[in-house]
Amino acid sequence: MEKLIQFFFPARCSFCGRVGVDPCNECRKFIKFIQGKTCEKCGVPVGDFILNLCPSCQRENFSFEKVFPVFYYDGVVRRGIHLFKYRGFCQNAITFSNLMVDKVKSGNIKFDIVIPVPISYERYLKRGYNHSYLLAKNISKILKIPLLDALKRTYFTEPFYNLSRQERKREIKDKIVVKNGYEKYIKEKTILLVDDIFTTGATANECSKVLLKSGASRVYVSVLAITKPSGRLK
Repeated sequence: MEKLIQFFFPARCSFCGRVGVDPCNECRKFIKFIQGKTCEKCGVPVGDFILNLCPSCQRENFSFEKVFPVFYYDGVVRRGIHLFKYRGFCQNAITFSNLMVDKVKSGNIKFDIVIPVPISYERYLKRGYNHSYLLAKNISKILKIPLLDALKRTYFTEPFYNLSRQERKREIKDKIVVKNGYEKYIKEKTILLVDDIFTTGATANECSKVLLKSGASRVYVSVLAITKPSGRLK
């Protein structure tokens, strides 16, 4: 897959789309990795905060173990994700997934399976690909663990960007299931769930609940970017 992408697409910056090195020198100035002491649940920096959970995660009861975000979802990172997700820049999956693997490795966790967050059939037809699947496929290849496209959305969901936290929860509730016959591959496995962005955690949490209900041992989440706590929807 990687060789095909490199053959058909010229080298471009994954964050702005310019032909040339990846990332380009201009975007490199604005790329800031999430580092330091982080929330033990969502992975955002907590600095000298006395608790190990950020205020946002203190209000939630997430089913997954921990999120591994590489960046905050803003600036050049936001632009790069939009190119990847809505403009057909599939080659971005290579750069992004490599960055995600580096972050995941810092957790020193042994994963059994990589599973992408599903998109609806309608959205797949419109885009022609599932961006999370492309990320998960390369992550699986790098980590040398199986990729399992085990989840599906049973109903079309409206875009989430204008929805509040509670509205997102209601919109996604009971709309993700494990595909028939896949439960046996999930049972007692530690799973790495892959998506591009973590906003409120509604989708990641719903996927995790479904996987755990089907017998998974634990679920961790790998994302390229997470929204800043101040920008989380109430």
